[in-house]
Amino acid sequence: MTNVKCFNCHTTNFVSDEVCRFCGVELLPYSEALPSADSRDPTAAAIDSIPPFDGVGDVLGPTLSLVVKNLWVIIKIVFVVVAPYQIFKALSIGQIKTDWQLAIGLFFLGQLCGVLIAPALIYALTKVLETGKAPGIGESYGWGVSKLGKLILCAAIAWVLEVLGTLLFIIPGIIIALGFSLVYPIAVLEKHSVSETLRRSREMTRGYRLRIFGAGIVMFIILAVISIPLAFLLPENGPVWQFNVLHGIISDMLGQLTTVFALVLYLSILRALGRGQSVIK
Repeated sequence: MTNVKCFNCHTTNFVSDEVCRFCGVELLPYSEALPSADSRDPTAAAIDSIPPFDGVGDVLGPTLSLVVKNLWVIIKIVFVVVAPYQIFKALSIGQIKTDWQLAIGLFFLGQLCGVLIAPALIYALTKVLETGKAPGIGESYGWGVSKLGKLILCAAIAWVLEVLGTLLFIIPGIIIALGFSLVYPIAVLEKHSVSETLRRSREMTRGYRLRIFGAGIVMFIILAVISIPLAFLLPENGPVWQFNVLHGIISDMLGQLTTVFALVLYLSILRALGRGQSVIK
């Protein structure tokens, strides 16, 4: 059967499909008028700026480039959420050791901050790739909040499955984690249910997981190389609470490298699948 290429995400589909199997956009003959920029998914033009995923360098290079070129955007998006949290955490260090409820509350609050930041950051960087201009913080978080419920459910289910897999001699947990490595960008940028989001992440990563694992190892090494000097210059439990706040904010910003990595990985795989490869495995 002849495949039909989606004008939005460049994925090939079968001619019997009425909507794209990946992005959900209606499949129309290319001769028909393309939708306006306002009605397109944010990934439409962003895909073209990322190379197809043929090797580790195809995602690592664009990830680092995207971070360097948009460092101020990342700083603003991360700072507005983590600064109040880190200040509160630093001022509560003395109580954490004796108040287990406060310690648990701070842990989950930190996790919530990460979930709040990720969709806003994904949206902002995707718009930069598409238009060349960064959206405002309000617009980015407005988009992110609208995806928050689905993202929390997807992240929680993926995390539970990864933990269960890790308990089964670690390797199953790694395999599950690789299959769910695209959950964040799919949940933020595509219109799917929770179960469909998890399934699509597994489908998109099939055939790429070994390369994803290699790229993830290199990204971990890069983060370690950056984080180790930070630990000496700004120790987490230093004598001055302001240093603790600064350490926490910088650590949270470094942690968002994994979010940028997931976004680039998602776009790169979409680009690879759009070169004539069927999405049906």
